[in-house]
Amino acid sequence: MNKIYKFLLSFGFFATLLLSSCELYNPAEPIPAYIHIEKFNLTTDYITEGTNSHKITDAWVYLDDQLIGCFELPATFPVITEGTHKVKIIAGIKVNGIASNRGQYPFYNPYEQDVNFEIGKAITLSPTVTYKSSTTFAFLEDFNVSSLTLQTTQFSDSTIQEVVSPDPTVFEGAKSMIGFTDLTRFRFECATTDSFDLPQTGEPVFLEFNYKCNHVLVVSIIARGTASTGQFTCLNLNPTTSWKKAYIYLTPNVSGTFTALDYKMAWGFHNLTLDSAAVMLDNIKLVY
Repeated sequence: MNKIYKFLLSFGFFATLLLSSCELYNPAEPIPAYIHIEKFNLTTDYITEGTNSHKITDAWVYLDDQLIGCFELPATFPVITEGTHKVKIIAGIKVNGIASNRGQYPFYNPYEQDVNFEIGKAITLSPTVTYKSSTTFAFLEDFNVSSLTLQTTQFSDSTIQEVVSPDPTVFEGAKSMIGFTDLTRFRFECATTDSFDLPQTGEPVFLEFNYKCNHVLVVSIIARGTASTGQFTCLNLNPTTSWKKAYIYLTPNVSGTFTALDYKMAWGFHNLTLDSAAVMLDNIKLVY
């Protein structure tokens, strides 16, 4: 009987020690604070930077300059910290409109704010960003002035037209551009009237614009060389029933044609299936 008692006593002591050890090696989970971000705002100088229309989809969030994650907006996410810390948020986009190709947009300034975190509580941040002062706007077209800076190319059998407010199809401002085909005209293509000198050393070059189309829209770059001119497709955009914003990454196209003297941008489509097809454009920006 004594042996059994001693065994149980020893076992109980061992079990107590084991449980205490588990507590030491498995401490309670820390309670986080939370950040909520609904959306970004973009502020621009309209005269020199164009519209504040944007399609910022993601927030790249840094805490004291350490990346804690990239979050698709709107988002609420935990932060294991308390007290005052510096939060930096960088605007992210879908590069070329591809959901699997997300990146920080290199031309927007980061948003920074000192935040006092409290355990278990959420704080809402409303980041506003601006264009970096180092951004060069090689081309701006909002279609609100009388003279057009786009023209149809030799491949187009249709013409450029303007849709004027208060027509509800106008995206914003006074006008938007439209190009269309029908049963007698099958191809529309327009390009910038001017040519542009773009950096060919791998620096970021993007083409921004708002668009709406009921046919696949082909965006291309025209590279003029000393002996010949070549046209290269940058991206095909799918039809959309509502206005969308595109950020097209041009760096590979520009760097790949490094002997070119200058470049034009082109938009077009070849319609052989629809009775009527159209593309609308607004707020074009060529930036580097």
